[in-house]
Amino acid sequence: MACNGIGRKAFWEAIAEGRSGIRQIDRFDASTMPCRIGGQLWDFTPDDFMKKNIVRTWGRHVHQAIAAARLAIEDSEFEKAKYSPERVATGIGTSVGDPDEGFVPGYQAYLSGGYKRIPRLSSSKFSGHSATANVSIEMGFKGPAITITSGCATGLDTLEWGAEQIRRGKSDAAIVGATECPIFELSFAAGCALGILSKRNDEPAKAMRPFDKYRDGIVLSECAIVVTLEREDFARARGAQMLAAYKGYGAASEAYSPMALDPEGKGLARAISIALKDACMTPSDIDHIQAHGASLEMYDNSEVNSYKRALGDTVYRIPVSAAKSMTGQPYSVGGLVGVAAGVQTLNNGRLAPTVNLDEAAPGCDLDFVPNKSRINDVAAVLVNAMSFGGTHSSVVLGRIA
Repeated sequence: MACNGIGRKAFWEAIAEGRSGIRQIDRFDASTMPCRIGGQLWDFTPDDFMKKNIVRTWGRHVHQAIAAARLAIEDSEFEKAKYSPERVATGIGTSVGDPDEGFVPGYQAYLSGGYKRIPRLSSSKFSGHSATANVSIEMGFKGPAITITSGCATGLDTLEWGAEQIRRGKSDAAIVGATECPIFELSFAAGCALGILSKRNDEPAKAMRPFDKYRDGIVLSECAIVVTLEREDFARARGAQMLAAYKGYGAASEAYSPMALDPEGKGLARAISIALKDACMTPSDIDHIQAHGASLEMYDNSEVNSYKRALGDTVYRIPVSAAKSMTGQPYSVGGLVGVAAGVQTLNNGRLAPTVNLDEAAPGCDLDFVPNKSRINDVAAVLVNAMSFGGTHSSVVLGRIA
């Protein structure tokens, strides 16, 4: 679920057409802030996916997670597999969760009348683990369950956790993903204070501009993406529609700065090299890259340099797409936006464009598939996620043979 499409098919159609979901926000009054735009889940109605008591009790990031899990399970016809609930793992990551609907009301109640005024479930409501807990309960899965929070790398890290449960024989399948709901006042105010949010309020759809000379910051967005992972032999046996093969994973830290990234891109380059080794591949095996594409000069430059360092001259023949140019920045879900876009490419050969790339920034001299989608023969996709503090992750996905 992204701001430009709810469900796999709607999302694929939107990114193939280069359609942005970024608009003027209406969640709160942002008229006094430099940034007044964002990627809300405009067409999402929680009541369509869960009981009203769940909607009343839990925050929006939980609603998004449950809905995304239901969409993934229905799309994959997962229930036909008849897996034992004890053999299905659940992992839903998040970075900021939704404190506006959990912590803030509880704190205001405390200030007005002490602890006795606080709603009983307040501590659970703003817990980062609330999404994983509710998904496992709603779906009835009783295997291992975890919540991972590693900034923008969260989605890819959770994907690897699920794959590892299957590799080690602890689970037969995994439901994994991430959910983020950063459209609230403090989140926007903090982003404005840091100076990272775009001020292109009059042209919302053109605000997210990764690798473009005239980028001026990120655009925050809501998003939740959940995928189903299964052993290949089990999936084939039940006649499942397999969209991609999970080939490899790598992660690395820069140990450079809490706020700045290594301009040479050495951290992400190591993550890429580890992922390629894990997949038993070389740079020449990669046909497409789904970029982090943060639309910030420091991030974009470091990312481009990491590709040149890890992939060498091969990178100049590999098309690179930044799907977040259409969805905005959903923090923990960002890597899974790239996974969803990459899976589309593996299945229909259509490369998602990097929209709003009118003039490449200095040093950003790769093939970023500017503004229009393109048809390519793609058998392997590299997906990357870069997090603050220089903690980065990469995964390799392959076409089903």
